[in-house]
Amino acid sequence: MAVLVVLAVGALLGGWRPFSSEPEVYTFGPGGDLPAFALFDGQCASGKLGDGASYTSGTDTPCGDPHDVEAVGSTTPLNESRQVSYPGAEAIAAFGRSFCAMVASSGQVAPAAGGVDRSALRVAAIVPGEAAFDAPNGPDVGSSGGRLVSCVITRADGQKLTDRFSVI
Repeated sequence: MAVLVVLAVGALLGGWRPFSSEPEVYTFGPGGDLPAFALFDGQCASGKLGDGASYTSGTDTPCGDPHDVEAVGSTTPLNESRQVSYPGAEAIAAFGRSFCAMVASSGQVAPAAGGVDRSALRVAAIVPGEAAFDAPNGPDVGSSGGRLVSCVITRADGQKLTDRFSVI
C-alpha cells in the first residue's frame, strides 16, 4: 500500500494527471494561450495542445485518422448576443474546470476507443480570453463564438488518438 501512495504522489508531482482529475485550462483568442480555437463537439484536430497551438478548419482531422485532440463537450455560459462584462480569468477558468470535470465523469466520453482506455487521457478546458469574450462575434474567434467553453481530450503519453471518444 505504501508503495502505491509513493508512486501516486511521485506521478502527480511529475505532472501526470489521471483523466478524472482537475482539467488543465487554456485561453483562446487574441492574447490567449491558443490564438485560435474553432472546434465543435465530436470534432478532431491535429496539433499538440499547448501554448501557441491553433485549431481552425485547417487543422480539422477525421476522428478515424490519427489526431492529437478531440472536442468532447462545449457550452456557452453567457449568451453571445448580450452585452455583459468579462467575468475575469479566474472565474472563467473555474467554470471551465468544473464543466469539463463534469463532462469527463459523465457518459459523454466512451470508456475506450481505438485500443486506448479513457484512463490514458488528459482533459483540458478551453475558455475565452478577455479579448475573445468581449468581441464574441468578432473575426478572431471563429464560427464557434468567443464565449464558448470547450473540453478537449489528448493522450497523456503524447501519442495520437486513432478513434472517436465522443459519445455523440
